[in-house]
Amino acid sequence: MHNLRGWLCGIFLLSAADAVLAAGESCSPQGDLKSAKWREDCDAAISAENDPKALAQLLYGRAYAAAENYRYEDALRDLGAALDALPDEARFLLERAYIHGELSNYSAAIADIDRVQKQWPDEVRVYSERAYARHYNADFEGAYQDRVRAAELKPDSSPSMWSRAEAALWLGRFDVATADARRAVALGRKAGNEDETEAANKLLADIEAWRSVSPGKTPESHCTDTSLPEPEKYPRLIGDCTRAFLNSGDDAAKADALTTRSTAWLVIKGNQNNATEDLRIAVALEPRNFMRHVNLGYAFLRVRHSWAANREFERALALERHWLALAGRAAARSNLGNVDGARADAKASLDIEPNEAATWVLADLAYEDEDKDMARDLYLSIYRMGSRNEDLVVRLKELGIDDPEKVPPQPK
Repeated sequence: MHNLRGWLCGIFLLSAADAVLAAGESCSPQGDLKSAKWREDCDAAISAENDPKALAQLLYGRAYAAAENYRYEDALRDLGAALDALPDEARFLLERAYIHGELSNYSAAIADIDRVQKQWPDEVRVYSERAYARHYNADFEGAYQDRVRAAELKPDSSPSMWSRAEAALWLGRFDVATADARRAVALGRKAGNEDETEAANKLLADIEAWRSVSPGKTPESHCTDTSLPEPEKYPRLIGDCTRAFLNSGDDAAKADALTTRSTAWLVIKGNQNNATEDLRIAVALEPRNFMRHVNLGYAFLRVRHSWAANREFERALALERHWLALAGRAAARSNLGNVDGARADAKASLDIEPNEAATWVLADLAYEDEDKDMARDLYLSIYRMGSRNEDLVVRLKELGIDDPEKVPPQPK
């Protein structure tokens, strides 16, 4: 993952607008960005400032705070105004690139970083950040070239080495990736950094999974987007799907291979991070396919990243009003505290297709409202749809149903 945040403040004095930096103290990104007092002081300073360049510094600070609080639209608005006054200010461009990246607007992020790169051609973080955006824009060669440049600028960095190894991996350059990952292990050990060493060793294990394929002439034939073979029958399905991804001639087929490989990461390796990564790239490869967004949305739900999940379901619904997307957005909205929106989405989903996901949302909402009769009926409905989820059984017992099989169905 990328992280512009930790170093933007550290390069504050590199700005071409140093003459007006003092004006930004009231909105300093190094202040208590979560406090109401910080916001009040910052808003007051912005209202009182008449100098356009000084105002730009204040707007940058408020934008930074807004991004920290996930108010990305507010941040983009302030950054746009700041860049009107200082159109080439690298810090502003980098902050906007960060926000575009968080919103999955990778092309816009790349455009901003391209402008920064002209000002700071030897700044390693510029290439690292652009590599991140290019990767999630499915520009694997561009991402690799940026990782190469970052490693040239910082050759003794373990993260630079394993980042370059990861980029090589997505191009199928397994020997290059292995050499870089081993170098990253050595550098991590030399620095005495256990986290870096562990990350590099994990990458070596992933490389082995990527390159190990099943016996036979066409191991990629085991990989489809419609079914997952038994893991005990195809223990190298991750490698088989990797082969399918690398050999596929079109983006839809590549996305299909990654979708199946995502499930293989979960079933065979229990690796949620890698599973989600594959679905993110599937979206990048085929952004107009609503199911790519649905799959990614549910992956985000599994790790309780409900804001990102909600975003993917909304993108799916913009392409097709599907019951799966509505059920997913219902769950995300419920997690985010939007009870009315969650209930409306769940009901809309069930109007299209009876399903467990939407019924779960309604059942949980009824339970939280202490409407035990409604909750019990809905949980029983989930059971009768075929679920034997352990949490479901526990919840039914809590509501007085020890054996759901003995409860007669309600008359229609």
